[in-house]
Amino acid sequence: MLGGCSIHPLYAPNAFGTADATALTVQQQLRQVQVSLIPERDGQLLRLALQNRLDAGDQGTFSRYTLSMNYSISESGLGLLGDNTTTYARIVAVAKWSLSTQDLSTQNILVTNTAQAVDGLNQFDNQPFALTLETDTVHKRLAEAIADQIVARLAHYFTATGHAHEQAKL
Repeated sequence: MLGGCSIHPLYAPNAFGTADATALTVQQQLRQVQVSLIPERDGQLLRLALQNRLDAGDQGTFSRYTLSMNYSISESGLGLLGDNTTTYARIVAVAKWSLSTQDLSTQNILVTNTAQAVDGLNQFDNQPFALTLETDTVHKRLAEAIADQIVARLAHYFTATGHAHEQAKL
C-alpha cells in the first residue's frame, strides 16, 4: 500500500525494494561508520550515543566511513531575578558533522550537515550538587537528541543516494 506513494522504511531488510540478495541494507551501512573522537566530556557522551545507534547492538564488521564533527554547547540565561541571579537557562547543542570515505587515496567527503538540539535548565539557588546533576542530565539528553538526528540523516543519505546498493556490487 505504501509503495505507491514511494514511502518505504529506512531500516527494512532490503531498503531498495530489489530482490538482489547482495544489496546492503541501511543498517549494514550504518554499522560501517566509525565515529571519530570528539573532545571533552560532552563529546564523549555524543560519541557513545552515536556508537550505540550505529552499531545497533552488533559489532561492526569493518569501517568504510568516518564520521567527524565539531560539537559545542552554549547556555543563555532567560529567567532573571532582581539581583541578576539566573533561574532558568536555555542550553543549545550544535554538531557540525561530515561523513567521508576511509579510502586512503581519496578520502572523499560524502555529506556534511548540522544537527541542533535545545533544552532548558532550572538553576537552583544554593544547591550546587542538584545543579550539577541536572546539568549532566540535560547534556546527556542533548547528546541523545543530536545522535538521533545524525543517524536519521545518515540513513536518509544511504537510502536517497543508493550508496548502499552501489557498495554491494563492489
